[in-house]
Amino acid sequence: MKRWFNLILLAVTLLTLTACANVSSQMTTPSPVQRGSETSKIYGVFQGNTPCSAQAKPLPQIPAHTECEQMKWNLVFYQDPQTGDPTTYQLNSTYGLAKPNTNGLVGGGTSISMEGNWTITTGKKNDPEATVYQLNANDSQTTVSFLKVSDDLIHVLNSEKTLIVGNGAWSYTLNRMDNQNPTEISAESRPDPPTRPPEPAMPEGSSVFAVFDGRTPCHAVVLEFTNTAPFPSCLKIKWRLTLYQDSATGKPSTYLFMGTSQYREGSWRIINGMNSDLDAVIYQLYPEDAQEPVSFLKVDENHLYLMDRERNLLIGNELFSYTLSRVEQVNQ
Repeated sequence: MKRWFNLILLAVTLLTLTACANVSSQMTTPSPVQRGSETSKIYGVFQGNTPCSAQAKPLPQIPAHTECEQMKWNLVFYQDPQTGDPTTYQLNSTYGLAKPNTNGLVGGGTSISMEGNWTITTGKKNDPEATVYQLNANDSQTTVSFLKVSDDLIHVLNSEKTLIVGNGAWSYTLNRMDNQNPTEISAESRPDPPTRPPEPAMPEGSSVFAVFDGRTPCHAVVLEFTNTAPFPSCLKIKWRLTLYQDSATGKPSTYLFMGTSQYREGSWRIINGMNSDLDAVIYQLYPEDAQEPVSFLKVDENHLYLMDRERNLLIGNELFSYTLSRVEQVNQ
């Protein structure tokens, strides 16, 4: 009799444990978000490194007093496969202090993951026709907005719908990566640069129009303009671009480019028109050695986007963009 009682007690115990396990599983396993080929398809994958500071934290979820210098983004937009309408997004990011002499973060950084719905709307400050991508549009505490610069470039907007201005290391531009190859990071070191000669004085009769900083990937246009010899492990080129204007007329006059080891000078002018926008404002730089001009799209007073020879916007990678940010910002 005692044996039968023990068997019944064991069976009841096993059933109880199984039921508890099922409840625990139901409580801790999140419901799957419908993505993929059955309900939606990828609209675009955007990646990049951006600054992060107490004055300009790109995500509202970052605590106010957290030390933050750099943020890595991997943002996937999904769309309805039939209509092409926006559906959901998934954002995986890390932020923290930049690890010196690397592209990483100290201790791997702190992770933030977000998912939800996104929409396409119009209007940023001073441009009611601008196309804007918005995450969590119905939640003011978590919403994040991006200016659509092109199909392959988006730029983080602040709460006032103006472009957040980057620094000499990174911009706030994200680059589309699902239609290009990932960056190959080589362990080879860059050749020792020669000593840069002294900075030339400001041309007589000129004043500073604007100064822009940035680091761009090593596109052929960049290497030619900066007079940098190609090398296999080239990841970035440093820029400081000073544009001068005639002190009397305010018209564009000359420019000074300063890189890691050299400077270059020439003239510049302002023109209008690119392939997708005939009214676009273009800054064209003409080097003194008579090579082809280098063009930048002016998106606002604080940002220049480098273009190729056909005036198409250059697309960066997961590490760097082709955006130059103004050193002394102009309030929009």
